[in-house]
Formats: sequence, C-alpha cells, structure tokens
Amino acid sequence: MHYTQLFRSLREAKGLTLEGLAELAHCHRNTVTNVESGRPVKFKTMADLMAKMGYTAESQELKTLAFLWLEAVSGIPFSHAQTEAAVRKTVAGYRATTRQAARQLETEAINANLTVEQINLLIFALHHPETLSILETVRDLITVSADDTAAEPQLKVAEDSP
Repeated sequence: MHYTQLFRSLREAKGLTLEGLAELAHCHRNTVTNVESGRPVKFKTMADLMAKMGYTAESQELKTLAFLWLEAVSGIPFSHAQTEAAVRKTVAGYRATTRQAARQLETEAINANLTVEQINLLIFALHHPETLSILETVRDLITVSADDTAAEPQLKVAEDSP
C-alpha cells in the first residue's frame, strides 16, 4: 500500500472530506490534496494532519504512514526482506568511502600547511552549500595546463567553452 492510500483511508474512516480535514487543520484544501495525490510534502505536514484527525504520535497508524512515506521518498523498499542486507552493504560502502576521504583530506591539509583561518574557511564552506557552489564555479573557471602543472592558472573565457 502507498502512503497516499493509507492517508485517504484513515481520513475517510474518520468521516472527513478533503474540505472537512482542511477546515479542522486550519489549512488550505490543496494541502490535503497534495498529501493524497503524492505531491512532495514534508512529513511534519502529514503528522500535523494526522494529529488533527486524532491519531497520536505513538499510534500504529502514524507509524505505518511514516514507514510507507519513507519508502516512497527514499525509493528503498523497506518492506522487502532482502532490503536490509542491501541497505547495510550500501551504508558500509559509504562509511568506507567516508573514512578514505577523511584520511586523504587529513593528509592533504597537513601537506598544504593550512592556517587556522584557511581551515575555518573550509568549515564555513562545508556548512554553507551556496559557498561551496561558488568555490566550485571558480574552480571550474580556472584551468591549469595539463603539460605544465606549475603553470600559472588561466581564467577561461566564453570562447574556450565547447
């Protein structure tokens, strides 16, 4: 069962229409429609609607809805037995890759003799994706000659683009 079907059946079991639930929750009818049609919504929105229908955070109905919603948004079929092993393997792969990247980053930072200010800038960039995006754009604009790695960086111009 899809979370949208469960949500609709729970709403109908309470004898509520789309408009009735929207009025009860003090939200627009489209909010309820978005949940029931599978449009992207935050789980908090669904949990709030469930609470207005009388389902507590500990209720089996809300737990089941959360499980089905997580399956839908993640694309991982948690209800299949073989999923657990596949997820564990994927997570282990991420952890190994993360450990390897952390070791490489540590080595590179030591070799580059980074100052505290430079490290703080990296930490700031890590927590601000928009800053990372700017740095990536600058990196992509600067090219270094493949023949001479010691060459001065050269700024790309529009004519250099394919």
